[in-house]
Amino acid sequence: MKDREFKQEVVRTAKKAEQMGLCQYKSGNFSTIDRNNDLVYITPSGISREELTADMIAVVDMNGNIVDAPYKPSIEVSMHINTYNIKPEALGIAHSHSRYATLFACMGKEILPVTVEAIHYGGNAVKVAEYAPPGSQELAESIVHALKDSDVCLLKYHGVLAAGESVEKALLNAIYVEEVAFLYYHLLAINQTQFMPQELLTSLKNG
Repeated sequence: MKDREFKQEVVRTAKKAEQMGLCQYKSGNFSTIDRNNDLVYITPSGISREELTADMIAVVDMNGNIVDAPYKPSIEVSMHINTYNIKPEALGIAHSHSRYATLFACMGKEILPVTVEAIHYGGNAVKVAEYAPPGSQELAESIVHALKDSDVCLLKYHGVLAAGESVEKALLNAIYVEEVAFLYYHLLAINQTQFMPQELLTSLKNG
């Protein structure tokens, strides 16, 4: 894939995320990585998706050094880089502020896999990374445990982080997290205490 194609893929995914209501205006950030050259293509800070074009996408190396950035890269660039380091199979990242998943992030409560849709992101409970200020190195480090056995996690008081084999697949994982969060929230609201058995999800994963 060429430089511009990486940038266009990020723009396409970021716009789709807003169209689907996973983030609003300037919130959230998205990236993809060129593993051959260790370059991360990430959305800029403070630019609305409506204005966003491929020429605005920032490029940084795996140390966070700017290679090409007409605008300041997202403040979460360290979190993206660390995710790529701990998930070597990942080629894309989506960080969204979707409503129901963020409700659980604000409560510091895992999202249980209450529906077969959870199989799309591994079928495990979505863990919560401990709070650290947005854009901080502490936040970049807080995700390590939460992503150990999963491609998705919650950022406490903040939102959702999803990795995938492309930035489009990362967004899809974030979409499924939101869908499961929506269902789980409403099951709790009607005092449901029994949920889909983990053995069922395990059989689906192994099937």
